[in-house]
Amino acid sequence: MRSVKAVPIRGSAGDQLAAHVRELEQVLEHTGEAIIVKDMNALVTYWNREASSLYGFSAEEAVGRTLRQLHAADLSEADYARILERIRAGKPTASTADRRKRTGETVRVALKTTPLRDRQGRLAGEITVARDVTALHHTEEALRGAQAALEGRLAAIRESNRNLTREIGARRKTESAMRKSNLALASTVRQLEGFRRDGEALSRMAELLQSSTQRGESYAIVRETAAQLFPGVPGALYIFRESRDVLEHAAEWNSAQAREQVVAPEDCWAMRLGRPHYVTRQGAVRCRHAPEEGSSYVCMPVQGQGQVLGLLHLALDLGGRGARPPEEADRRLRAFTDSIGPALANLRLRDALRELALHDTLTGLYNRRYMEDSLKRELHRAKRSGKPASIIMIDIDHFKQFNDKYGHDAGDFVLSAVARAIGKNIRPSDIACRYGGEELVVVLVDADLECARARAETLRVAIRDTNLTHLGQTLPAPTASFGVAAYPIHGENPADVLKAADVALYSAKHAGRDQVCVAELPAAT
Repeated sequence: MRSVKAVPIRGSAGDQLAAHVRELEQVLEHTGEAIIVKDMNALVTYWNREASSLYGFSAEEAVGRTLRQLHAADLSEADYARILERIRAGKPTASTADRRKRTGETVRVALKTTPLRDRQGRLAGEITVARDVTALHHTEEALRGAQAALEGRLAAIRESNRNLTREIGARRKTESAMRKSNLALASTVRQLEGFRRDGEALSRMAELLQSSTQRGESYAIVRETAAQLFPGVPGALYIFRESRDVLEHAAEWNSAQAREQVVAPEDCWAMRLGRPHYVTRQGAVRCRHAPEEGSSYVCMPVQGQGQVLGLLHLALDLGGRGARPPEEADRRLRAFTDSIGPALANLRLRDALRELALHDTLTGLYNRRYMEDSLKRELHRAKRSGKPASIIMIDIDHFKQFNDKYGHDAGDFVLSAVARAIGKNIRPSDIACRYGGEELVVVLVDADLECARARAETLRVAIRDTNLTHLGQTLPAPTASFGVAAYPIHGENPADVLKAADVALYSAKHAGRDQVCVAELPAAT
């Protein structure tokens, strides 16, 4: 994860940031997997609740101790040296290993490691995500044993068939019994083949969802997998809005026509009950979002990370009154929802982390790090296309005096109001960010110096005409000073253009504030 340069935020902004940090800590504590952070010497610096549950060491016992003193005590010197070498090399890994719990019990865990970097991008340690796969390991061993037994049984049946061919006349009753056995075996083989196909489809879906970066991609993956698992069965997926007041239509398959684009949770019995709801053709207890008359269907809540994320609706044939889906279809349906729930929860978590990494929490504008990266990219584009690009640097006048007179809460309110005024008066392609404190920067794409100056004047008037009422108190309208510079006439790199805009901003301050100043052209050399 790229580091974001810290921006000092006073008043309630700091409280909000602290609240976000606490929320992130709660997410990490309830993510469902053990998360361990180590420094360059394998010294534990973070140990969440799932790590305590997995290895038996509490966070107080684990933090400050090395892996050698915890669950890696059984490793040889060479193996432990390789762990240190891996951490210091900063290479991500994925592996399975046996570890010793505090009680002495051995547990098999799936490990994924990711290098941890500080704000300057320097390697600072390693993040480990661990998951207990002991039961899975035992199940795999049991399955291998069962497969070997099945292969042995098949070999025995083939030998019996050869014997029956030689003795067919005298063994008619045995032949009849063998035919029944073959039918049962064929059914078992078909069932196992169905398990294999389902497993492959779900495994591929999980792999694709893990690599997905956009919700649209994830919904397309779910749609494709559902069409494979339930051929010819119409279905739809609904996902909760961030406000969690309604479910929005996200995907449909097999020519399903969504009756509603949004569904209220109280309109679905599955969402009310928190469990699957089965409705036959003649079923009277139908969900309000489903047709009043029509085919049978199933509604399944989609859960991930301890909360309901959405709703799966499938028009499965349930047969007569009170019937449930066939055992195989019911198993496939539950496996499908169990797979997509955690994946969608992880995608939502990644979206939240990405939002925190790019935006200032108080104003909702982009943060300084994003602006610097975007400015570098836009100037590179401008250089290739031969088009201009401009910068407007903005500073709210007498902001400290405003904070001192009305309080920091009011100051934060004014800063947010100014940010909204800026957002309403720039193009969607322009980039507005909080540069630091009460300083804001707008990057104007494909805009020359005159266009930027005119846009700055529009922003100046919009800010001055802002009406502010905070906690029932009418506040004086804010004013701001503006400095304008353009590429390439004021510089060919971000630092030079920003410096030119900053100098122009201070000229506006010295000239009396509440005005726009354009940077002077650099002296010819």
